[in-house]
Amino acid sequence: MNEKDLHVVLATDNNYAEFVAVVIVSLLQTNPQFESIHVHLLANGVNDATIQKLQHHLLQDRAQLHVYDISDLEQRLGIQVPNSIAISAYARLFMASLLPTDLDRVLYLDCDVVVSDDITSFWEMNIEGFLIAGVLDTLSTNRTKTDIGLPTDAPYVNSGVLLINLKSWREENMQQCFLDFLLSHNGHVTHHDQGIINATCHGRIQIVHPRFNLASNYLSHPYKMLASMNTPFYSENEVEEAKKYPAIIHFTQGFYNRPWVKNSMHPLVERFNYFHKQTEWDGTPLRPDKRSLAMRILSWVFLNLPLWMYNATQRIIKKIK
Repeated sequence: MNEKDLHVVLATDNNYAEFVAVVIVSLLQTNPQFESIHVHLLANGVNDATIQKLQHHLLQDRAQLHVYDISDLEQRLGIQVPNSIAISAYARLFMASLLPTDLDRVLYLDCDVVVSDDITSFWEMNIEGFLIAGVLDTLSTNRTKTDIGLPTDAPYVNSGVLLINLKSWREENMQQCFLDFLLSHNGHVTHHDQGIINATCHGRIQIVHPRFNLASNYLSHPYKMLASMNTPFYSENEVEEAKKYPAIIHFTQGFYNRPWVKNSMHPLVERFNYFHKQTEWDGTPLRPDKRSLAMRILSWVFLNLPLWMYNATQRIIKKIK
């Protein structure tokens, strides 16, 4: 493994391949300092035509695409999991056995991110003794932690952007730890694979600056609200730095809709559009907003009116239901 190379892992099915292209274009443009960038794609039923389209975004000397077929993911898991998220998300649990054995570390990225600045300091950080490094998630309830056996004051990271100590994952057989945890919960783990990773890596998680995974809630929610609901959490200065100088923007689902959905209100939608226009999917129609009417109303109220009006609207909707 060349220290000047960057190794990035993404997982997708055909439905999200469009956004893999956006990640690739943004990564190449904002990080020219790496001599070589290797994109390791965990592909769940991605057809050859789509792989070729993705390949067009890496046709240069410093970038390579490596494809791994994970269409047998359900069999690998050994148990049925809820279909509330794409099953491809569980693919990250198998990286230790799928990827080349000479890779000691990899950067995992969800398909709904855009790389907008230099990530060298993140990629090169010392993770000796840690299993993963990531950004604290913004949780709305402590049950997310207690449901997976964590204390309420335990660090809990968003698994959409993770620096992974793949060497330690192999040495400590983390893949089997993940599967054992999933089986012990009969396939139903709160927050799916993210819950599995946080529970099994507890005590071995390195926390990094939020600019390396600026999720939507960091932008839509007041700092005091986030800090009051999450322990541990970042200082207000750290959150403000992340909002001003994001290195990785994560377009998570929330009150801001995603950039590829009609009528998105996300404040960084133009950053996504800038890179999307440079992909083979330029001109693809925006996708419909599939959120419920109640969720759309609550989102608009939260983003545009005082908090007390949001709380009142939420109570009214609950009574109606």
